[in-house]
Amino acid sequence: MWEIEQIQTKKMSEDVAEQIKNIISEGELQPGDRLPSVRSLSESFQVGQSTIREAFSALKTIGLIETRQGEGTFVRNYDSVSLHQPIADYIFLRKEDIIDLLDVRKMLERGTVALAAKRRTNADLLKIEKAIEQMKQDLSSKNFGEEADWAFHFAVAEASKNQIVISLMEELSAKIKKALKASRTRLYEMREMPEKLLNEHRNIFLAIQEKNVELAEKRMVAHLLGVQEQMLAIDLSEMEEETII
Repeated sequence: MWEIEQIQTKKMSEDVAEQIKNIISEGELQPGDRLPSVRSLSESFQVGQSTIREAFSALKTIGLIETRQGEGTFVRNYDSVSLHQPIADYIFLRKEDIIDLLDVRKMLERGTVALAAKRRTNADLLKIEKAIEQMKQDLSSKNFGEEADWAFHFAVAEASKNQIVISLMEELSAKIKKALKASRTRLYEMREMPEKLLNEHRNIFLAIQEKNVELAEKRMVAHLLGVQEQMLAIDLSEMEEETII
């Protein structure tokens, strides 16, 4: 077994992931090698199994490891760039934290889209359409469409003509981008999900264009609820997947 350092006070899963990444970087684990089980690593690092699962989720997202159903977790044939990815950006929050953050987003964006439907200008519509067009182009590229997604929601905030709302959206989007980066990356990787999200954004735009406040609110809330359900499902599937190993 490798030499393992004592876990420090920073987020434990981040520390575990960094140590495993270093072990891979130093060649002690090669592509194709099987990692010890979650239970075994939990005992070696002296942390809970959920901490190991969080670390595994981050390492999977940056492309260093993969889980094979019924076989275990293995080092992938990774790109060297993966070794320089900041682990902190890919660590999952607790389920409760994710729910709290997304609840705040639903409350804020419901009011934001209502104001946008009332106050939008033709210039606002062009900006929102531009974000949707970028999302469409991203479907045929290697981009996940995440930046275009955020551009859409921020353009809606700008259409509200409320500077405090715009400021809150900037702060919230930055927090969600950092805290839920891993979950959102997995969301865009799901089969047919980018197309579904594109259609939902387009329908929200149409309601804003028609100045239909009630419909805009309804579609925005439905969109955000769907995203929340999928992201929580991703988090749960990660836990179930690792439990069998």
